[in-house]
Amino acid sequence: MKEQIQGSSPSGREDYALHVRLVTRWNDYDMLGHVNNVEYYRYFETAILTLLRETGLDWQLDPVIPLAAENGCSFLKPVAVSGHVDIGVRIAHLGNSSVRYETAVFEPDNDTPSASGFFVHVFIDRATGRPVAMPQSVRAHFEQQCETLAKGQVRLVDEAQLLPTRLPAGG
Repeated sequence: MKEQIQGSSPSGREDYALHVRLVTRWNDYDMLGHVNNVEYYRYFETAILTLLRETGLDWQLDPVIPLAAENGCSFLKPVAVSGHVDIGVRIAHLGNSSVRYETAVFEPDNDTPSASGFFVHVFIDRATGRPVAMPQSVRAHFEQQCETLAKGQVRLVDEAQLLPTRLPAGG
């Protein structure tokens, strides 16, 4: 199982196309002053949802939605109390109906990850619950992320964007 979680070896900041900065909260920390293990999964999910929001996908209303199929985390070193962490995301595998993201947690001013992980989404038909091809707009954005990383370009999002937003009717 460990080989599957790590997949490729943990790498530096430059190996992730997207970084999402997340402000840490007092309840993220355990009694030892380290980020509690469950928070890493929340951080990964927040960064991935930020990436998905950029695709234009509205997982609250669209007929094809992503469903979490698998995830994992390797804890490499504790994350101590700090004002924020940066969560790196890269597309590791793009299938017909699924995507595997690789993720990492970086402390401020540290280019070595404190944790590395992965997350798999399978795109399903909302009505049937059956896997279907991911929407073309989503695939195109994911492919662009891969190309951006191949060019050595890395991007930072200072504020996580979790929910798709639509203008209210009439305004």
